[in-house]
Amino acid sequence: MIFKSYQIESNETLIKEKNLFLFYGENLGFQNEIKKKVKNLKQEREIISFSQDEIIKNQNILFSEIQNVSLFGQEKIFFISQANDKIFGIIKPLLEENNEQKIFLFSDLLDKKSKLRNYFEKSKYACAIPCYADNETTIRKIIFQHLKDYEGLTPQNLNLLIDNTNLDRMKLINEINK
Repeated sequence: MIFKSYQIESNETLIKEKNLFLFYGENLGFQNEIKKKVKNLKQEREIISFSQDEIIKNQNILFSEIQNVSLFGQEKIFFISQANDKIFGIIKPLLEENNEQKIFLFSDLLDKKSKLRNYFEKSKYACAIPCYADNETTIRKIIFQHLKDYEGLTPQNLNLLIDNTNLDRMKLINEINK
C-alpha cells in the first residue's frame, strides 16, 4: 500500500498496526523524524539497526536476530538503512512470512521499476511511503508546530528561518533547537 508522508506523520496508529514499512526518497529529515517517532512510540521494544551492506555481507545476521525471540525479552524493531534492490532477494522471505516483528527500510530515491518499491506498493501488508522534498508550506507547518508558544515569532523571523534552512528539514530542526 502507498501512503503519503503526511498520513504517517498525523496518524500514529498506522505505525502501530502495520509491520513492514519502506520509506524512500530525498527527504532524509523526514526519515530521521520517523525513526525518532518510532523509538518514542515503542519504548518497550528493542531497536536494532542494520545497513544494507551489513546484511549483504552476513545474510544470517538479520535472520538470527529475528528468530532470536526471548519469552521475557523485549519485542524488536528493525531499521535497515540504505536499502535498494540488492537486498530484496535476501529479505523477501522475511517479508512474506508477515511475522510480528516490525521492519522499517529506509532508502534514497527508488526507480518506479524497483523490485523493492513495487513489492511494498502492491502488498496488502506492507506500506510504501515516498519522502519528497519539503516545500515552503511544510517548512512553515513544522515551524508553527515547534514554536507555537514562542512569542517572538514574527513574520521576519519566520522568513529568516525559512531562508536559512533552504527548505531542508534537518537544518530547520537544528535551527529551532538553537
